[in-house]
Amino acid sequence: MTRFRVSDLAIGIFCGPVLCCWIALASCCCPSRLRRRHTHSEDRRRFERRQYMAPRPLPVRPPERALTIPPPKRFVSSASPPSRDTEKIDVITDVSGKGGRRGRTLDQTRSHLMRLPLELRQMIYRAVLGDSTMHMVLKENKLGHLRCRAPSAIECPLGFNGRTLSRECCWGTVDSANIWMSMTGDAAENTDGGIVGMLRSCRQVYSEAIDYLYSTNCFSFSDLDCLRYFSSTILPQRFALIRTLDIEWCLTWPIYDPIAQSLLLTTPALYPPHDEATWEETWRIVAEMPNLRFIRVSLLHFDGFRDARCEGKMLAPLRKVTRPVRFEVHVSWEGAEVRDAPFTLIRPPMGERDSEDDEW
Repeated sequence: MTRFRVSDLAIGIFCGPVLCCWIALASCCCPSRLRRRHTHSEDRRRFERRQYMAPRPLPVRPPERALTIPPPKRFVSSASPPSRDTEKIDVITDVSGKGGRRGRTLDQTRSHLMRLPLELRQMIYRAVLGDSTMHMVLKENKLGHLRCRAPSAIECPLGFNGRTLSRECCWGTVDSANIWMSMTGDAAENTDGGIVGMLRSCRQVYSEAIDYLYSTNCFSFSDLDCLRYFSSTILPQRFALIRTLDIEWCLTWPIYDPIAQSLLLTTPALYPPHDEATWEETWRIVAEMPNLRFIRVSLLHFDGFRDARCEGKMLAPLRKVTRPVRFEVHVSWEGAEVRDAPFTLIRPPMGERDSEDDEW
């Protein structure tokens, strides 16, 4: 019995320092993630729920949609002289040469709006639909957009709910899978920015006004998947009109850092959208946006990057975004200056990082 106790004591003396060193190393690298290995199933459940709730991409469609008035060469009307109440039928010829009925366009000469010059109508469309910040949110099997209540996205309060970034003052909160939840608890609450009614009122109004929705608004994203889904659920020609982006993203764990990821003791170490593949795909989409002129990115990470090379790999996909005239990247950690990049990297002033961490 004495020998057994002596051997146990010897094993404890030998293994104790090794265990203490592992705990100390994990504490230095991830003070808030020591129990991450026990949350593997929770991360997987969140990922699976996000996949189940993901919006479906657009199917293969004809080049013209029912709400858009076709070009004049494809516009066919009755042989009788049109009157104010004449109904005009739009016919579009498909690949097989057969015509199909796509929609109806009624004569709008009685409308006071349509009697105005086109220039005045365009000013009205922009005042109603544009010059705002639209917060894009993930919903159950679809996306929503809410008009920001602040003058700009920079002035809109940004918070951290323990899992991700949120703007509760504007669009409520999110659940554990970052699916939007209204402040009233009503999942069916409208998230259309208050603009769908006007666009659906008339085909001519839709055709004249729809471009202002995408070209004059700033689209704000706090989830990388939300941006990816947005690019695949609207028509490519609409997505190409976007000129201004605002992206906020919380890096929950160092990407491109195999040593840090090995501490998680899970396979895979990171689930989408927090993995490297989602990060690179997001910036590939942004880099291909032809009319993008201004983009502001805010990246939050509590621990920063232990290795400057890992930060360089993280910033490498952003270097492919060369079209914007103004490209700002705000990060919450300190580090060296980044040179020869198409973006301006803005770090917190020295000594200010601790106060920011306390606030989050």
